[in-house]
This record gives sequence, structure tokens and C-alpha cells, in this order.
Amino acid sequence: MRPLPSHVVNWKWCVLPSLAMVLLSLIPQIHLWIVRGREWNGAYVSPQGDELLYSAYLNALINGRTRKNDPFGGMDSPPNSPLPESIFSLQSLPAYAVALPARALGISASTAFIVLIPVAALLACLSLCWLIRDVTHDPQLASAGSLLVLCLGCIVGSYGFFGTFVDVGVAAFPFLRRYQPATVFPFFFVFQMLVWRALSNERRTLFFSALAGLTLAGLIFSHLYLWTASAAWLACIGSLWFYFQPTGRRKSIAALAVIGGIAAIALVPYAYLLSHRAATLDKQQILISTHRPDLFRLHETLGAVILLSLIAGIARKRFKRADPKVLYAASLAILPFVVFNQQVLTGRTMQVFHFEVAVVNYSTLVGLLIAGSLLWQPIPRRFLMWMVGLSLAWSVFLVALPARLVFVPQAIADDRKIPVLLRLRELSKQDGTLLDLRMRGQASTLVFSPSVALIALLPTWTSQGTLLDLTGVDCVGLTPEERKKFVYMHLYYSDTDIEALRQSLNGKLDRSHEELSSVRTALFGYERTSPALTPRFKAIEPTEVEHELRAYQIYINSFSHEDAASRPLSYAVIREGSRVTLANLERWYELDVGERVGDYTLHRLKLRD
Repeated sequence: MRPLPSHVVNWKWCVLPSLAMVLLSLIPQIHLWIVRGREWNGAYVSPQGDELLYSAYLNALINGRTRKNDPFGGMDSPPNSPLPESIFSLQSLPAYAVALPARALGISASTAFIVLIPVAALLACLSLCWLIRDVTHDPQLASAGSLLVLCLGCIVGSYGFFGTFVDVGVAAFPFLRRYQPATVFPFFFVFQMLVWRALSNERRTLFFSALAGLTLAGLIFSHLYLWTASAAWLACIGSLWFYFQPTGRRKSIAALAVIGGIAAIALVPYAYLLSHRAATLDKQQILISTHRPDLFRLHETLGAVILLSLIAGIARKRFKRADPKVLYAASLAILPFVVFNQQVLTGRTMQVFHFEVAVVNYSTLVGLLIAGSLLWQPIPRRFLMWMVGLSLAWSVFLVALPARLVFVPQAIADDRKIPVLLRLRELSKQDGTLLDLRMRGQASTLVFSPSVALIALLPTWTSQGTLLDLTGVDCVGLTPEERKKFVYMHLYYSDTDIEALRQSLNGKLDRSHEELSSVRTALFGYERTSPALTPRFKAIEPTEVEHELRAYQIYINSFSHEDAASRPLSYAVIREGSRVTLANLERWYELDVGERVGDYTLHRLKLRD
């Protein structure tokens, strides 16, 4: 028998860990399928809360709606009155990359999200393995190293599960958050591989530079933290290469000029779109002004360790400082210092924890792996086997346990909501929702439900608007005052009493009051409820809670027909056995007898005269 060609053997070492990552990524979904069996209605398991917002936007694109839309508010962007740019429309390239094939295949946003998980895991592992193999020329190290990096990427800073300096984040694979950054995450490593080839290749510098520039241009319209980190890393590797490789400076300048030129061209339309963003977007995304350095994060510590190890290796003449692998490892070690401290020069910073959970947690581990391969040559194969085994065992534990305890039970609850949402999707073809979106850019139908969980899931399956409009601040530019009125109306129709609301705003949520889920964040903002989002976190004071309660009491005491008519409802979805009496809703609306769909009753509403 003839031996396999060397390139086939090399690729085998990339395929094997990639298949392992596919299986690991599917554990929660397979668990749900086993539990639900034939009763499964199409739900996907979501270990990350933001995924419902992304699947809502994806569903809108699958249905042919405009790029700028408010999926929860039931609004599109008509030519005569365009909506502002949002975080979804500014980064819409990956959304269309998923939505267009889904529309062609006739599959739902939920199904597209299920398919996206294994595809993204496969491509991420392949691209990372390819990069490490290109740098080290060791396919076995690339195979084991790609698993190590992706499986240990959940080791984050002090906002993980325990709140300590070295912590474990949930979910186990943050790079697989759908569709951001899962869809384009592999291109972060593809970009590095192309830049590496452009700088180290003697003959095809311009070719690889052009490909790297196009990759960076795509990232610009895909994910803020990936493209800014890529640009920062390019500056790091470019500076090191220029200084330590003096004989190849002309080639380095040419490569960097091509990459930078293509990226600069892409930034022109991006800057134009950004200038048309919603007025409330900066506050919603917690953009703050500061020049304060940030030097004590976990991955900066790891970066310092890598740099010191490289300096020690150079001092002991284990390798030369101009070695391309040394420069590459050093660039990855410097990257955390750059992305966490760019505000020293720019004076602006925004949710930098995204760098730590989706970028430098992976790139720093790659740098650690490359530095280790330089210091420990050759790496024993037995050690690589242990690396693989421990990485897989660690990931199985971190994927399976939270899925069993939290994420699959949540998905089961979501799956039971889907029948009534599918019924609403059928009605959207009859009640004027789709026609109004095409003709006026505004759905004439709004859905109310005391269950915030059902409202959060609704736009993933249908196109009616929701009373709460969870994306209105991002997509339409709702002011905090307008958002509060929507929340107050939701609470009023849900028959929420003051004492229950007080407990919720004080962080003591009674799970029997499903209408109070997420209300604390909606009223006070993410920056007051999520410490990880801002270095200026300020806890909610009791006096602020009491002020909000008085405002709500004034609102319900003065509620009028004019208030009810300001956001007329078409449907109410009530869970069987719910504590809600609907007394306030029936005061202003006539309810039909209702249609029982699964665990819920769907009422059609008519505003009273």
C-alpha cells in the first residue's frame, strides 16, 4: 500500500481536533433533542443571553426585511423615513452570511442557529490549527494546541463564575456566541495567517497582503472587537518586524501598505454608517470617556510572562530575537496591553471585557503555545497527548454540567412556547403585519404577554411587534424615558403590585412574577446592573428604587384611554395557570374567548371606545 501524501497526513492532524470541537459544541443541543424527543418544536439551546436578540434580527433578514430594522418593535426602514444605524445594521455582514442561505433553504432562524454552532466550531478549529501549523511547521503541535486554545479560552478575568482574578466564564465556548462572533471568529486567525505569510513569504507578498486586507475589511463590517483587535495586532507585528528584520523592511512596508490601504478604503463607508447611528447608541453600549490605564488584567499578566520568557530565551541564546516565531509570539503578548489601554491615547473605551472573552483570551494562549514550543524543543508527544486529554475532559465538564443544570431546562421552557409563536407567524400573513412592514415599514400589530421570556423569543419566530420593544433603544433610538413608559405599561397590564416591583428592583426577583424578568435592567440600564460592562460601575441605591416606584405609582394612577391608544395591542399571550388576572388589560380592551395553543392561550384584542 502506498503511503499517504505528506499534505494529507498534515491535514489529518487538523481534521481530528476539528471534529472533536464539533461534537463538544453540539452536546447541549443533542441533550435537548434526547429530552424532548418527538415533542421538540425547534428550539435551540442558548448559553448566552444576547443570542435571542441576534436570532430576532436574523429572522427579520430571513423574512426579507430591511437591513435597518427593529425586530422587537416591528419596524423596518422606509426610504422616506430611514431608521438610524444600530449595532445590528453596522455589523450586518455575518447576519447576511447566515440569513441568505437560510432563506434559500427555507429554514428558520432557530434552525440556522443550530446549524451554525458545529459549522463555526469546525471552521474555528481548522483556521487555528492551520495558523499554528504555518508558524511552527509541527502538525501534531497544531492539532493539540488548537484544542488547548479553544477549550481553555473560557478562562477569563474577574467577571466569570467566581468573580476572581483568574476565573471561568460561562459559556464554555464564548467564541461560539451566535451569530456574533461565531460567524467571523475563524477569520481572526485567517487574518493572522495571511499576514504571517505576507511578511515571511519571499515571492507572494502582495498576494497574501491583498487577501489579508480584504479579510480585515470584512471584519470591519462584522464585529467591532475582532476588527479593532486585528488592526492593533497588525500594528504590533508590523512594528516588531520592521525593527527586528531590517533586511526585509521594503517588503514589510509594501505588505503593511497594501493591508492598511484596503482597510482604509473599507473604513470610509463604515465611518459614514457610524455617523448615522442612533443618538442613544453610545449610552446604550456604555461608551465612556477616560484616559485611565488598565494594566492589571489576567491576559496582560500572561502577556508579560510570555515576553519575559522570550527575553530569557534570547539571553540564553536558545533562539535569536529576529526569529519570525519570536516576533509573532511577542506580538500576541503585547496585544492585550494595546487593546486594554488604547483609551490612554483615544480617551474612549467601550465594554472592553469583550476583548477578554472573544479575542485576547484566545490570541494570548496562542502566544503562550508558540513561546512554549520555542523554549521546549522538541515538545514530547506524550505531553501533547496529555494536553489533548485534559483539554477534552475540561470542556466536556464545562459544556455538559451547565447544560444539564441551566441551559437545557431553559431551552425546554422555550420549546414549549414555540407552538403559540408559530400560530402568530401564521396570523402575520393574514392580519396585515407583513404587508404593513413592506408598505409602511411599521407593523400594525403589537403583542403583549406578561412573560418576558416569551416576548424575548417572539421575534425569532414571527414578525409582529412587541409591547416592550427590547431593541428599541438600539435600533430606533428610543430615549430612556420612552423605554420606561413601555416598561410601565407592560407592568400595568400584567397587574404588577408595588411590593413585587420593589423586591425585583432590589435584586430579589420572585420567579412567580414572570413579568418582572429583566425589568431592573430595562429601567436602570446595563451599566447599573452588570459590573463587567464598565469600570465605573455604580450599584443601584435604595433611594433610586423608591423614586422609580413612585414614578410607576403616578403612572398607573393617571393611566388613561389616551395612554392605551398610544400603543394599541392586537394580541395577548397568557400562560395557562398564570397568576395574572388581566383586570387592567380588560379595562381598556375587549378580549375574545381565546385560542388554546400548547401551554398558552392566544387572545385577540380590540381597544374599547
